[in-house]
Amino acid sequence: MIILGINDRCHHNSAASILIDGKLVASIELERISRIKNDGSFPHAAIDEALAIAGLNAEDVDIVAKANLSRRQQIPYLNRYYDHMAKVAKTDTSVRSIFWKKQFERYRRVFHRRKTPLGILAQKPYQTVEHHLAHAASAYYASPFGNERVGVITLDGVGDFSWGSVWIGEHGKLRHVDHLHQINSIGLLYSAVTIYLGFKPSRHEGKVLGLAAFGKPEPLLSRLLAHTNRENWDELFDSKLVRVVLKFGSDLGQSVIKELCADLSKEDVAAGIQAYTEKLICKWVQDQAKALKVAKLALAGGVFSNVKLNQLILALPEVETIYVHPNMGDGGLATGAAFELYSRLNQGFEPQFNQQVYLGTEINRDNALAALEKQGLAYEEPDNLALTVAGLLADGKVIARADGKMEYGPRALGNRTVMAACNDPTINDWLNKKFARTEFMPFAPVILQEHAKEYFPEWEEDHITARFMTLTYHVSDLAKRNIPAAVHIDNTARPQVLRREDNPDYYDIIKEYYDVTGVPSVINTSFNMHEEPIVRTADEAIRAFQAAGLDALVLGPFLLRKTD
Repeated sequence: MIILGINDRCHHNSAASILIDGKLVASIELERISRIKNDGSFPHAAIDEALAIAGLNAEDVDIVAKANLSRRQQIPYLNRYYDHMAKVAKTDTSVRSIFWKKQFERYRRVFHRRKTPLGILAQKPYQTVEHHLAHAASAYYASPFGNERVGVITLDGVGDFSWGSVWIGEHGKLRHVDHLHQINSIGLLYSAVTIYLGFKPSRHEGKVLGLAAFGKPEPLLSRLLAHTNRENWDELFDSKLVRVVLKFGSDLGQSVIKELCADLSKEDVAAGIQAYTEKLICKWVQDQAKALKVAKLALAGGVFSNVKLNQLILALPEVETIYVHPNMGDGGLATGAAFELYSRLNQGFEPQFNQQVYLGTEINRDNALAALEKQGLAYEEPDNLALTVAGLLADGKVIARADGKMEYGPRALGNRTVMAACNDPTINDWLNKKFARTEFMPFAPVILQEHAKEYFPEWEEDHITARFMTLTYHVSDLAKRNIPAAVHIDNTARPQVLRREDNPDYYDIIKEYYDVTGVPSVINTSFNMHEEPIVRTADEAIRAFQAAGLDALVLGPFLLRKTD
């Protein structure tokens, strides 16, 4: 059975995925093709590319899974949202005004038509999958937990008028426990603070996380808690914070944030919202684990791109291990919708863990050579590419690698990566300037799994999610000495723990570097210019390499060196 999953009804990260007999074989977000960051347009081009990656035609698709409900299907969730807004409106004139202004759109919106795929795909049968069920399915059905009983939790900004959900995953099925309605969204509150700090929501929350380590959480933490009902998550926010959620990017919401953050530095604001997020969500997750009697958690949704939060959840005494879906944001909804539909059609589906997540467009010898010859560039093909690249890294060179299939999700995992030695902390400033980036967190390291425990004492072999750069660890003294450029001010780092079976060519470079230097780790940052998506094709890789002025580029089996 061939299922096409699409995410087509969100404001960002449209995507397409292909599932063949329950196995995820291709997935790509539209942004990688359009080159528009977080592109939320209908994913026509992503659908075509996903089919091409899978070696299929549109005629081969049996059924389409659409993430996010239709407008009519959303009505129960929408009514719950308005019911809660009406309660708050009784005591808040600003919320009351919003409530009445939205009534016309509340009923008119059901007449908006949903776009459909082109050609024969428009005639294919389809089913819709609610936003948070798609997130939950992406985490559960791709998890390494098999038929074990696990807790499945989703948290994001908002989707289908909810910002989170809780499920039990067992025997290949998801059983619903709870949905968290939009009006209490900590995710949107975090985005509102992101805007206040001068960053872009749904894109730069990671900058806020990095900045937080430089500040103090008080007094903002206490100010936020004063407007929070921690004992009742159905009425978590008071009217002041509800205003933020309803209008997080406009004057009404931003005026509240400005008042709460009065006289605070940017660093203290970031620290306050991060501490608030950690405190509330960790306690809530702890309560869920106790109530559900589960020790293993599968997590998805944009909130779980917060790697420090993930570290703290993993450290909870009730939690044995976690699995964060590698494409935890809305780009993973296409995959989750396809998984959920496959489970429905087969009366359940035992989770099948993908050992690797290289599911996108491929750079190979043929298309790399074609791009090089089109540009008229000099290149070489070393007999031992790994050893050559390792030698350059040991000499302090900065090298991009664009080879094999593109990674699934927001993290570069070796195939669209920039590598450099981790021994000089000043390289973070230098690389930021090269890529025109503004980052407050150091670049992440990749480390050979055999040495992960030496550098990250909290790491355990069953922390499979660490293979995908989805959580931080405290570092050892050895790490502080050998890879200081990858260590944040709070003595944490976000590693990619690499096994050879997951990416042999990438692994061999790091192994050769270790043999030369005695350090089993280098910087791994995504290969893209500022505010651009990760490079996809050989042509894009060459263009980014030249724009950044890097020392060398691995393009398929070829090596390009910077020339004067």
